[in-house]
Amino acid sequence: MQVEALTPKQRDEIHEAALCVLEEIGLQIESPSLAAQLKDRDFPFEAEDRLLIPRARVQQALESAPGEVELGARSPEKRAVLDGTRTYLANDGCGSKTLDMQTNRIRPATLSDVASSARLVDSLEHIDVYWSIVSPHDVEPTQRVARGYLAALQNTLKPLQVVDAGTPEEAETLARMAREIRSAGAMHGPPASIVSAVVTPLRLDPGGTQAALIFAREGLPVVCTSMPIAGVTAPATPAGNVMLAHAEVLAFATILQSCHPGCPLVYSGLPTFADARTGSANYADPRSPWADCAATELSRSTGLPCLTNPSMLNLAHVPDLCAGGGLLETSTVLSFEQLLIDDEIMGNRKIQLLAQDTGPESLAVDVLREVGPGGHFLAQRHTAQHMRDFASSRFGVSTGGIIDGPERRAAPARERARDEARRRIQSHEVEPLPEALEAALLEIVQSGAG
Repeated sequence: MQVEALTPKQRDEIHEAALCVLEEIGLQIESPSLAAQLKDRDFPFEAEDRLLIPRARVQQALESAPGEVELGARSPEKRAVLDGTRTYLANDGCGSKTLDMQTNRIRPATLSDVASSARLVDSLEHIDVYWSIVSPHDVEPTQRVARGYLAALQNTLKPLQVVDAGTPEEAETLARMAREIRSAGAMHGPPASIVSAVVTPLRLDPGGTQAALIFAREGLPVVCTSMPIAGVTAPATPAGNVMLAHAEVLAFATILQSCHPGCPLVYSGLPTFADARTGSANYADPRSPWADCAATELSRSTGLPCLTNPSMLNLAHVPDLCAGGGLLETSTVLSFEQLLIDDEIMGNRKIQLLAQDTGPESLAVDVLREVGPGGHFLAQRHTAQHMRDFASSRFGVSTGGIIDGPERRAAPARERARDEARRRIQSHEVEPLPEALEAALLEIVQSGAG
């Protein structure tokens, strides 16, 4: 399936507009130390807090950034290699609350929720990468990010992306943990990556930018993200919204590459639209698929791997990584049953986009010859084989295939999904970390960045 949101001329127009924004308007930097660091890298400033980025620096950064990025995993088979050949899927992040499966009430998220969600993701077929889906509130605030990362590491063999590291202290602690994991040989590829965003419009978050710089220094992948909302933090037009996201991602990537040439980066433009009545983000806006596709096409034009939203049209572009699923209430509330349902939805989308075989076995002329006019195919071996192959790959939240028995098949899909989520969390086994490594990581968490 081929879908193009932008013509080559339109891509060039958007890119040119983004370069003009960076050269002529620039980005606000509220941190004197960060500004000094960038002045040392010969970035021009219009004022003490206004960074300008010449287009030549952008081009240089794109040329020095690797076109392939690896997300490491405890199991070598579960590594995610972002090279443009396939799409990996991740859950959503980073919420602060949980829909409790026992009480059906929303409560603050806990470290146990992190562990359970990671274990559930590890058991799912279609989610390939675990994002830090919630921030645990029963942990000392200075240790939330590191404790959450360790809890996820203990409960999944899949790659981990940290969404909630917003300070240099948190990033330094994670960097120490990554070095310990690497030295123990417990991870195949980079032990973690970070998702870090520009504050739209055109403002660098001091803590988040420093955290991203620390990851870049360590050779750990950084997802350079922009999340503008058209009409609120971005121009109200779809093209203007996409252009601003493109400019901000280019700016972030240029800064990181200039400070740490060759560091692994991922492009992530995530433009959304405001509800005209409330001003809040409207993820159901019918223009969103176009914006997602346009952002993916712009990413491809830069040569960087891309992370984007898993809309149906966008998946047809084969983006490297899509994130979404498992959170309710505008991505603030973890729902274990929703995580299960979204995994099935994403699996269905993969099937919908598959190219179908048209060889003799699939065309089944011989089978049709045997059945003849007016017959049926129920007794054919060909039918049994192909229906069995398809049925065995389907989880069945929507069809009642989770739990045996007609009375359970009649239960609401969410109830069935909740029962299955409980079962998986309780029964799914994950290979434990080596005891010495686990103890060393816990000591790093408790001591801080040091």
